[in-house]
Amino acid sequence: MSDILEASLEQSNVAVCVKDRNKCVLSQNDYCRELCGERVGETCETGCMELYASDRTQQWKDWGSRVYKNSFLHGDFFDVTLLCTTESIITFLQPLKERYDMALAYYKERGLTKRETEVVSLTIRGVSNPEICKTLSISRATLRTHLNNIYHKFRDLGETPEFMPANRIAQS
Repeated sequence: MSDILEASLEQSNVAVCVKDRNKCVLSQNDYCRELCGERVGETCETGCMELYASDRTQQWKDWGSRVYKNSFLHGDFFDVTLLCTTESIITFLQPLKERYDMALAYYKERGLTKRETEVVSLTIRGVSNPEICKTLSISRATLRTHLNNIYHKFRDLGETPEFMPANRIAQS
């Protein structure tokens, strides 16, 4: 089973790191070493461990799984999954750049304007509405207009704008 798991993670370009309960790195795969450097035998306090340390939502810090979507680490965006036990913390970093690029290419084919494409590009990366307004130098009302136009174009195509987090769709 471990050969199948390792091959699958390598093929998917997922970084994997195993730490003991004191955050000392026990094992890393090649992609993790590429992102973080060789850390075996060292205590890790950066990257995914910063997410872990700042998470106040977990009742049991040393047990269970946590997922941190659209996390900016090591200069790029990742979905981060931590599997925690009383003895270890296993980290999976799934890079999102390829998925973002595929999603953006898909949405560009749907007849969006240049500005709507910019809004979508920021939205799929998890950027908040106030941050989008600041980045694009537009008002909240203008952003709402762009988002409504995007929603309507997809609805007219009989599609759901899947790039939108569920909370954004519920607000529209």
